[in-house]
Amino acid sequence: MDINLKTKELPFETFLLTSHIQDFEIIENLKKQIYEDIKASSLNHKTNVEGRITELHDLIRNEWFHKFLKLIKREIKMIFQDNFIIKEAWGTISNKNEKVKLHHHNAVRGFSGILYLTEGGTGTDFPQYNLNIEEKIGKYILFHPLLLHSVQKQIKDGDRMTVAFNMVETKDWNDYSKDTTIR
Repeated sequence: MDINLKTKELPFETFLLTSHIQDFEIIENLKKQIYEDIKASSLNHKTNVEGRITELHDLIRNEWFHKFLKLIKREIKMIFQDNFIIKEAWGTISNKNEKVKLHHHNAVRGFSGILYLTEGGTGTDFPQYNLNIEEKIGKYILFHPLLLHSVQKQIKDGDRMTVAFNMVETKDWNDYSKDTTIR
């Protein structure tokens, strides 16, 4: 497995890990779920995503999203040692001339991530690292939530699909019965 981990100290230490999965069953099932959920969403064009977006909690209990997290558990432990719960997990679909505005996830105390379900888009920019992450099916990014990131306007026709997620630290005394905790 090809893993690339970069660290950079800004006014605080940050991280950005990229790797990929080869489980196309997970990818296809997540794509199917996003297409279904996007129809019911009221968030389209009301967030940093200038495109279609599911509700922020739509994928929290999704079995395929959980299989993805379990598959990358070793890589998660490289950047985050504590127990965590899924705060938000959502799908996005962008088309030609749509973009994602520059932003960070300052309300998150854990880590954030992106899983690419398609390829050939403009990539994800991380200006503090002077880096553009190329989009490939199955590639994922785990990153510090305070890192600024954006996606330039899509130049190709067709759907650009991702799963985005935020994880927050949890203490051992929390109720894990809701099955949103990965230990």
